[in-house]
Amino acid sequence: MNWIAIYTRARHECSVARQLQNMGYETYVPMRREVHQWSDRKRFVNVPLMPSYVFIRIPMNLYYKIYDAQGVVRVVMFNGRIAVIRENEIEMLREAGKCKEVILVSTREFEQGDEVEIVEGKFTGFRGKVFCVRNSNKVGLEIQELGYTVVVDRDDIRLVYRQEFSEV
Repeated sequence: MNWIAIYTRARHECSVARQLQNMGYETYVPMRREVHQWSDRKRFVNVPLMPSYVFIRIPMNLYYKIYDAQGVVRVVMFNGRIAVIRENEIEMLREAGKCKEVILVSTREFEQGDEVEIVEGKFTGFRGKVFCVRNSNKVGLEIQELGYTVVVDRDDIRLVYRQEFSEV
């Protein structure tokens, strides 16, 4: 069985996850705590780390059954195929949800398009593609399987592959 990502209606993550669990499937909704302030008080509130996403462990030949749950919009696809999420990526999301601060990753001299691996911090072992270099300390990485991005410190990643372009 593989983990796949489901895109849900806004604010339906927990409802969809509960329905799928009642059908007998293992689900995961990454959550984080944040402070919400009203005019008379402040409260800690659990909110999805990745809004509108639910992860489900399901046999690939039964993925269509997720549409039995109300609130499911679609299965997340990548290059025309169902995006399969690796177990270690789910574990990294679980760790990220436990973190109380903004998760940042960093690199040294990286360029847009470089494939990198995170070698320090909560996301150790994760690979991504550099999509922007924001300043001297931060690099934006694209998580292709999820269609999400994360900003990291330069010192925490190493170059895996750089595509060299030659002029013709």
